[in-house]
Amino acid sequence: MSLVLRLVGREADPARSREHVLLSILAERRLLAGTTADLGSLLHDLAEPPIDMVGALTIDHFLPKSERRSLAAARNSLLASPTFASWREGATLDVDAWMTPKDGKTPAVIVSVAHLDDEDHAIVLGVLLEEVLSWVRSLPGSQRLRALVVFDEVYGYLPPHPANPPTKRPIVALMKQARAYGVGVVIATQNPMDLDYRALSNAGLWCVGRLQTDADRARVVDGLTASLGDGHGGREATRELEATIAKLAPRWFVVRDAHAQNGAALLQPRWAMSMLRGPMTRSEVRRARAAQA
Repeated sequence: MSLVLRLVGREADPARSREHVLLSILAERRLLAGTTADLGSLLHDLAEPPIDMVGALTIDHFLPKSERRSLAAARNSLLASPTFASWREGATLDVDAWMTPKDGKTPAVIVSVAHLDDEDHAIVLGVLLEEVLSWVRSLPGSQRLRALVVFDEVYGYLPPHPANPPTKRPIVALMKQARAYGVGVVIATQNPMDLDYRALSNAGLWCVGRLQTDADRARVVDGLTASLGDGHGGREATRELEATIAKLAPRWFVVRDAHAQNGAALLQPRWAMSMLRGPMTRSEVRRARAAQA
């Protein structure tokens, strides 16, 4: 629901958006009745609402007929758009099914956003992360790692306040809560100045590589101090950490574990080559799928 509303330029907050509330009520009513709640059926319900009240207000007071008609027209244009047709293709957005082994192997599911612009990137990834968060919350608690969420190049998706893209809320929630369900989160970036460090203070393990500017180094040290709390060192430890980060050579990292008592450690990976070839085009993804069929 949030994805569709964002695509038509409407407020998508589930708590504040009247359009979101009404569409959710209409969809829930259909699902409880055992019928489908696709875009076409909801268009009909917007034009001829099957309910009279929304909360304590009549439906016309809650969302006037002219606004319902405008929303229906926007959704119909989206439904008729050839561009939107590709959104209805491919695997169902069901994280539980993605993570369920088939023939003893967990399937690989590719969600490609390479053909989308930056705004649509954030929308699609926000919806995907919200689905991952919903799946995580459906799991029983566990102290063993059962899944790992890795977000490389998170620049632009977890910005400082007041910016609030669709990806920010689920990333913060996953970093705060997912570990209790046995799901880890790894965030990587080359732009530490553009991250919300209040969110990253939830990270238990930090791997800090070479940083080019004093501002980047100061921001990282602030984040590390927040993540470790008052009981892990003081001014002297902070100055020592700053000096160590400033002297890092390429491919050296300062590793700091919030749960360890031995401070920071230096790490140099023995293997610095990645076998990943980089982003794939849609035609390359199709060829790769065909080769596995």
